[in-house]
Amino acid sequence: MQTEKTGEPLPFEACENFRELGGYEGFGGRHVRRGVFYRSPALANIRTPADVERFCALGIRKAFDFRSAVERTAAPDPAFEGVENIPVSALIDENGAEVDFDLEEMIRTEEGLRRMVQDVHEGYARMPFGSKAYRQMFDAIRADEVPLLFHCTAGKDRTGVAAALILKMLGVSDEDVMADYLRTNECRRTGLQNVCRLIESAGHPHELAMQTAKIASGVRAESLQSALDAIAQRYPSYEDYLEAEYGIGKTELEQVRARYLE
Repeated sequence: MQTEKTGEPLPFEACENFRELGGYEGFGGRHVRRGVFYRSPALANIRTPADVERFCALGIRKAFDFRSAVERTAAPDPAFEGVENIPVSALIDENGAEVDFDLEEMIRTEEGLRRMVQDVHEGYARMPFGSKAYRQMFDAIRADEVPLLFHCTAGKDRTGVAAALILKMLGVSDEDVMADYLRTNECRRTGLQNVCRLIESAGHPHELAMQTAKIASGVRAESLQSALDAIAQRYPSYEDYLEAEYGIGKTELEQVRARYLE
């Protein structure tokens, strides 16, 4: 099953923001292969018989779950035949502890809302470095263990950075990388409304609820840009970043691009 247009969500009934990375123009004018890299929210959202059938038809071999242990316990991924589920948190704080996105806990106070916004912003600049989660994902890509999927809770922050890193590796332009990231805002309209109502139900005014919901349920260009800027500040080129963080040298990078671009 493939999307008709690059970056558009696949036609799941109850799983918003389930997309693939195929179709974008990459290095040398070639395009990212379709049916190889998938991004999604938590797989617990795949709950209707039709959605289960759609998911199984993708032939996914590995599913990387970038959520914290707390998030995984609250909404565990269902088991799908032939799919290896790999739980590994992609967001670690400065002390090395997993960062949870317990929305119901955070919305109880304005301080909780402020902390959530701060955690999201600061997390972007940390995620690209020393990441066990992203290293395991890139190891699977290097080993051609595809099709593969990666997800977090909403499929936007930890998942959004992972998608950007893959697309950048394949030579996709910064403009298309950002466009893919921002498409989440079009794909999570129902999620945005639900989160806004949840925050309002905790007694917060509508304006604050909507502002916070856009961060909790949507994405902002400056967030991903902070991750890309952090890479540029630390490494002279993206190729240097790939070699230092994931062991992908020049020769192997050419091989990876030959494999996943057409």
